[in-house]
Amino acid sequence: MENITGKCFFCEELVAKSNINTHLKKHLKELSKTEGDQDKKSYFLKIFTYPNYKNSNYFLYLLVDGETTMKKVDRFLRDIWLDCCGHLSAFAYKGGGKLGMSKKLKDALNKGDVLEYEYDFGSTTDLQIKVEEEYPMGVKSKVLLLSRNEPLEIYCQKCKKLPAVHLCVAHLYEDQPHFFCESCAEIHEKECEVFFRLCFDACCKFTKNGGSVATKEVSLI
Repeated sequence: MENITGKCFFCEELVAKSNINTHLKKHLKELSKTEGDQDKKSYFLKIFTYPNYKNSNYFLYLLVDGETTMKKVDRFLRDIWLDCCGHLSAFAYKGGGKLGMSKKLKDALNKGDVLEYEYDFGSTTDLQIKVEEEYPMGVKSKVLLLSRNEPLEIYCQKCKKLPAVHLCVAHLYEDQPHFFCESCAEIHEKECEVFFRLCFDACCKFTKNGGSVATKEVSLI
């Protein structure tokens, strides 16, 4: 997948994945100068999917108020990416140490911290969260989406020509084709004894692989 971009909340520019972190930090630095409040604190979070966090094509950038609990962050992640069946989830510091859902960010996080997040302990979705920066300002909405990957073009892994519209869950975690176009899905269904077909729109929210950000209609602080 190439040309991965995300829309900036502040200027609405589509920015390359490799530059979006720096781009957002410039806006946040300027905003903290004009809207800063030493009695408040917010956290700039970078969130990627597992495995291969560094090169993941799926990303979220959030600004979260320091008074916000981890439970609210958990709820946000469920709503935007993960939740379909109400599974259990948990945060932990990378390297060990659980982070309770009732903890406020201001009491639990520091710049540079890396967290690991698990959703569904049976068939787990893993995320990595890095605290990129802290800013002396609050966030009116408590959790604000600053950018996310725009929808990705996923092609059939069999013919490699047409867009994928079906996912074979039976082969999702194996090193075999699992994204199929309509015609290849029909062929695979005859070959796979445990084929379980899912249309992208019917899958868990995580398979809804991108989207843009609300901008002008959302107030920041």
